[in-house]
Amino acid sequence: MDNSTIEQCALALHAAEKSRVTIVRLSDSFEALDEASAYAVQAKGIALRGAAVVGYKLGYTSAAMRAQMNIARPNFGVLTENLRIDEVSGCVDMTTLIHPLVEPEIALLVGKDICDGGHSRDSIFFYVDAAMPALEVVDTRYHDYIFKAVDNISDNSSSARFITGSPRRMAALMDLRLIGVLLWSGGKTLDQGIGANAMGDPLIALAWLANTLAARGEKITAGSVILTGGLTRAYPAQSGQTIVAEYAELGTVKACFQ
Repeated sequence: MDNSTIEQCALALHAAEKSRVTIVRLSDSFEALDEASAYAVQAKGIALRGAAVVGYKLGYTSAAMRAQMNIARPNFGVLTENLRIDEVSGCVDMTTLIHPLVEPEIALLVGKDICDGGHSRDSIFFYVDAAMPALEVVDTRYHDYIFKAVDNISDNSSSARFITGSPRRMAALMDLRLIGVLLWSGGKTLDQGIGANAMGDPLIALAWLANTLAARGEKITAGSVILTGGLTRAYPAQSGQTIVAEYAELGTVKACFQ
């Protein structure tokens, strides 16, 4: 797609996010929307937001999420500071969202710039300072959660809010693949997952992101927060509800919807 059309798409999504008035899927109106164009729309949308970039989120790294949303392969979005929710209160303002869903994730804190590609689980480990418990709140700006991958990428992989808990040094942790999480609300279990659900290993998910960005001539800077992907299905949030993710070794993080 040409630059004018890319800007048109980004402005439509930006307006939908601000107004909470949803739009039709971009792919319904723009047949030329391919993956490269979708990421260009995403980048334009991040620029329109005008907030500091603090990291990345991976989408659809788990088989459960790909099946739930009928998406064939992972993608990524960009995290900005205005999406971060205070860890202590966990307060999420429902009046700023449209139809939020919540999923538990393992977040990684990158300790030094990752500029090159060709990474594996073993090589990427040395770039990671810590892991954190996390909840991501996703929220599509389309009428519903039925969309193509290019629609989701354009919409910044449905990124809306994120909450991370206290970091734990990697040296103090067991294999991230084996860390389990219990997702619950109102004393009832919603779901449970394990770190291996994120592309087999959260570190492999980060390696995929680093390699993907390197192929685009981009890097992951030191200090970046990486949400490595949902470990369970995503669950709808209601006003007045508190959703808690409790992780072995990593601790607990909560989202309180008001």
